[in-house]
Amino acid sequence: MAYLLKGVRQADLVNLAEELQLPASPNMKLTELRNLILNSENYEEELTRDILTIIVETRIEGERANSLSNQALNRNVAGQSNPYKYQPDIQILIPKFNSGETDISLYLVIFERYMKRFNINQSDWVGHLMGYLPADIVQVLAREPEEQAENYEHIKKLLLKRFKLSPEVFRQKFVHHQKKAEGT
Repeated sequence: MAYLLKGVRQADLVNLAEELQLPASPNMKLTELRNLILNSENYEEELTRDILTIIVETRIEGERANSLSNQALNRNVAGQSNPYKYQPDIQILIPKFNSGETDISLYLVIFERYMKRFNINQSDWVGHLMGYLPADIVQVLAREPEEQAENYEHIKKLLLKRFKLSPEVFRQKFVHHQKKAEGT
């Protein structure tokens, strides 16, 4: 009979009384609910204990699920209220572009992969890219109209067009290419 008061809330006893088809109201006190259940004609201790256990477990599971959903909601709200989330220092990972040594198409492929890997919005890619380009190239890109200057695809086309290697340049690079001393 002690199970009717130990770790049990008033709402649990009200639910138990309703399950046992007893007239109970949420205004009743714990002792009144306990006496109502114990003095009922259909009272069976084992059955009552099992029903109460199920009611308490259901309530606890509901509270736990509610708590988890509130925590998830708070995390989402906190993430939305802070537009500046942690970004790893990608400037360490992506080398600066060297127009004399680096192929622009390969460089842009690497750049795009890093931007996707770190989930950076494509609208922010141009700003990041400008940090890796030499000043003379940035000045050329700065002359573009503002709506096109923020469009990564447009900037990419301009860079590919500007650094397009002709067959003669490829031939010269091939002729002047030398094997590294430490290589085999």
